[in-house]
Amino acid sequence: MDFILGDIERASQQGALFPAVVTALIVPDIAGAVDSPGARSQARYTEWVEKWFAPRFPEYAKHDIDGIGLYALRCKLLHEELSDPSRARAAAQSAAAARKRLIAFNVDPVISMHLCTKTDANGETWTVLGAEIFCEEIICVARSWLAARKTEPAAMARLQSLVDVRSDVSPLSRGVRLLYAMICLPLSPTVCSI
Repeated sequence: MDFILGDIERASQQGALFPAVVTALIVPDIAGAVDSPGARSQARYTEWVEKWFAPRFPEYAKHDIDGIGLYALRCKLLHEELSDPSRARAAAQSAAAARKRLIAFNVDPVISMHLCTKTDANGETWTVLGAEIFCEEIICVARSWLAARKTEPAAMARLQSLVDVRSDVSPLSRGVRLLYAMICLPLSPTVCSI
């Protein structure tokens, strides 16, 4: 996980804000899968955001951004190709997310906008988040989460089995660093071991 957080940080600092934001939005996916391995994606994502991110940054709730809202935004950016989280299927499960018409990321290098919200005539909210600030906040929370999990061998084993950089991926490599992401077939848990 450290390498992912470092990559988000470097991308953000170098102005590669789209990859930084998209990668920051998958951090709750990864952490949630470690904390709640049997839960569905949306449930574990929103649970992690509500447990770890929301208490540290409560001002997001004042702007109608909750765990469901961030999950809906993640869905829109990753595979539905839009930035209107209210149109994501998950949004119907949260009053705040259902009102959230747009979450935009400020990528302007000169003008800084973060947690700026306007409500339109229909009662829908439009919010701008500072891309760099959002990435920093996710990194900060994820590092706190990671520090809390470091003493839990089972959690660290789950994390390393989900995503890691390894140079011992048999039969693929010995000594060549690979981004390792295990894909488990649902038929048998033993199929997942390499």
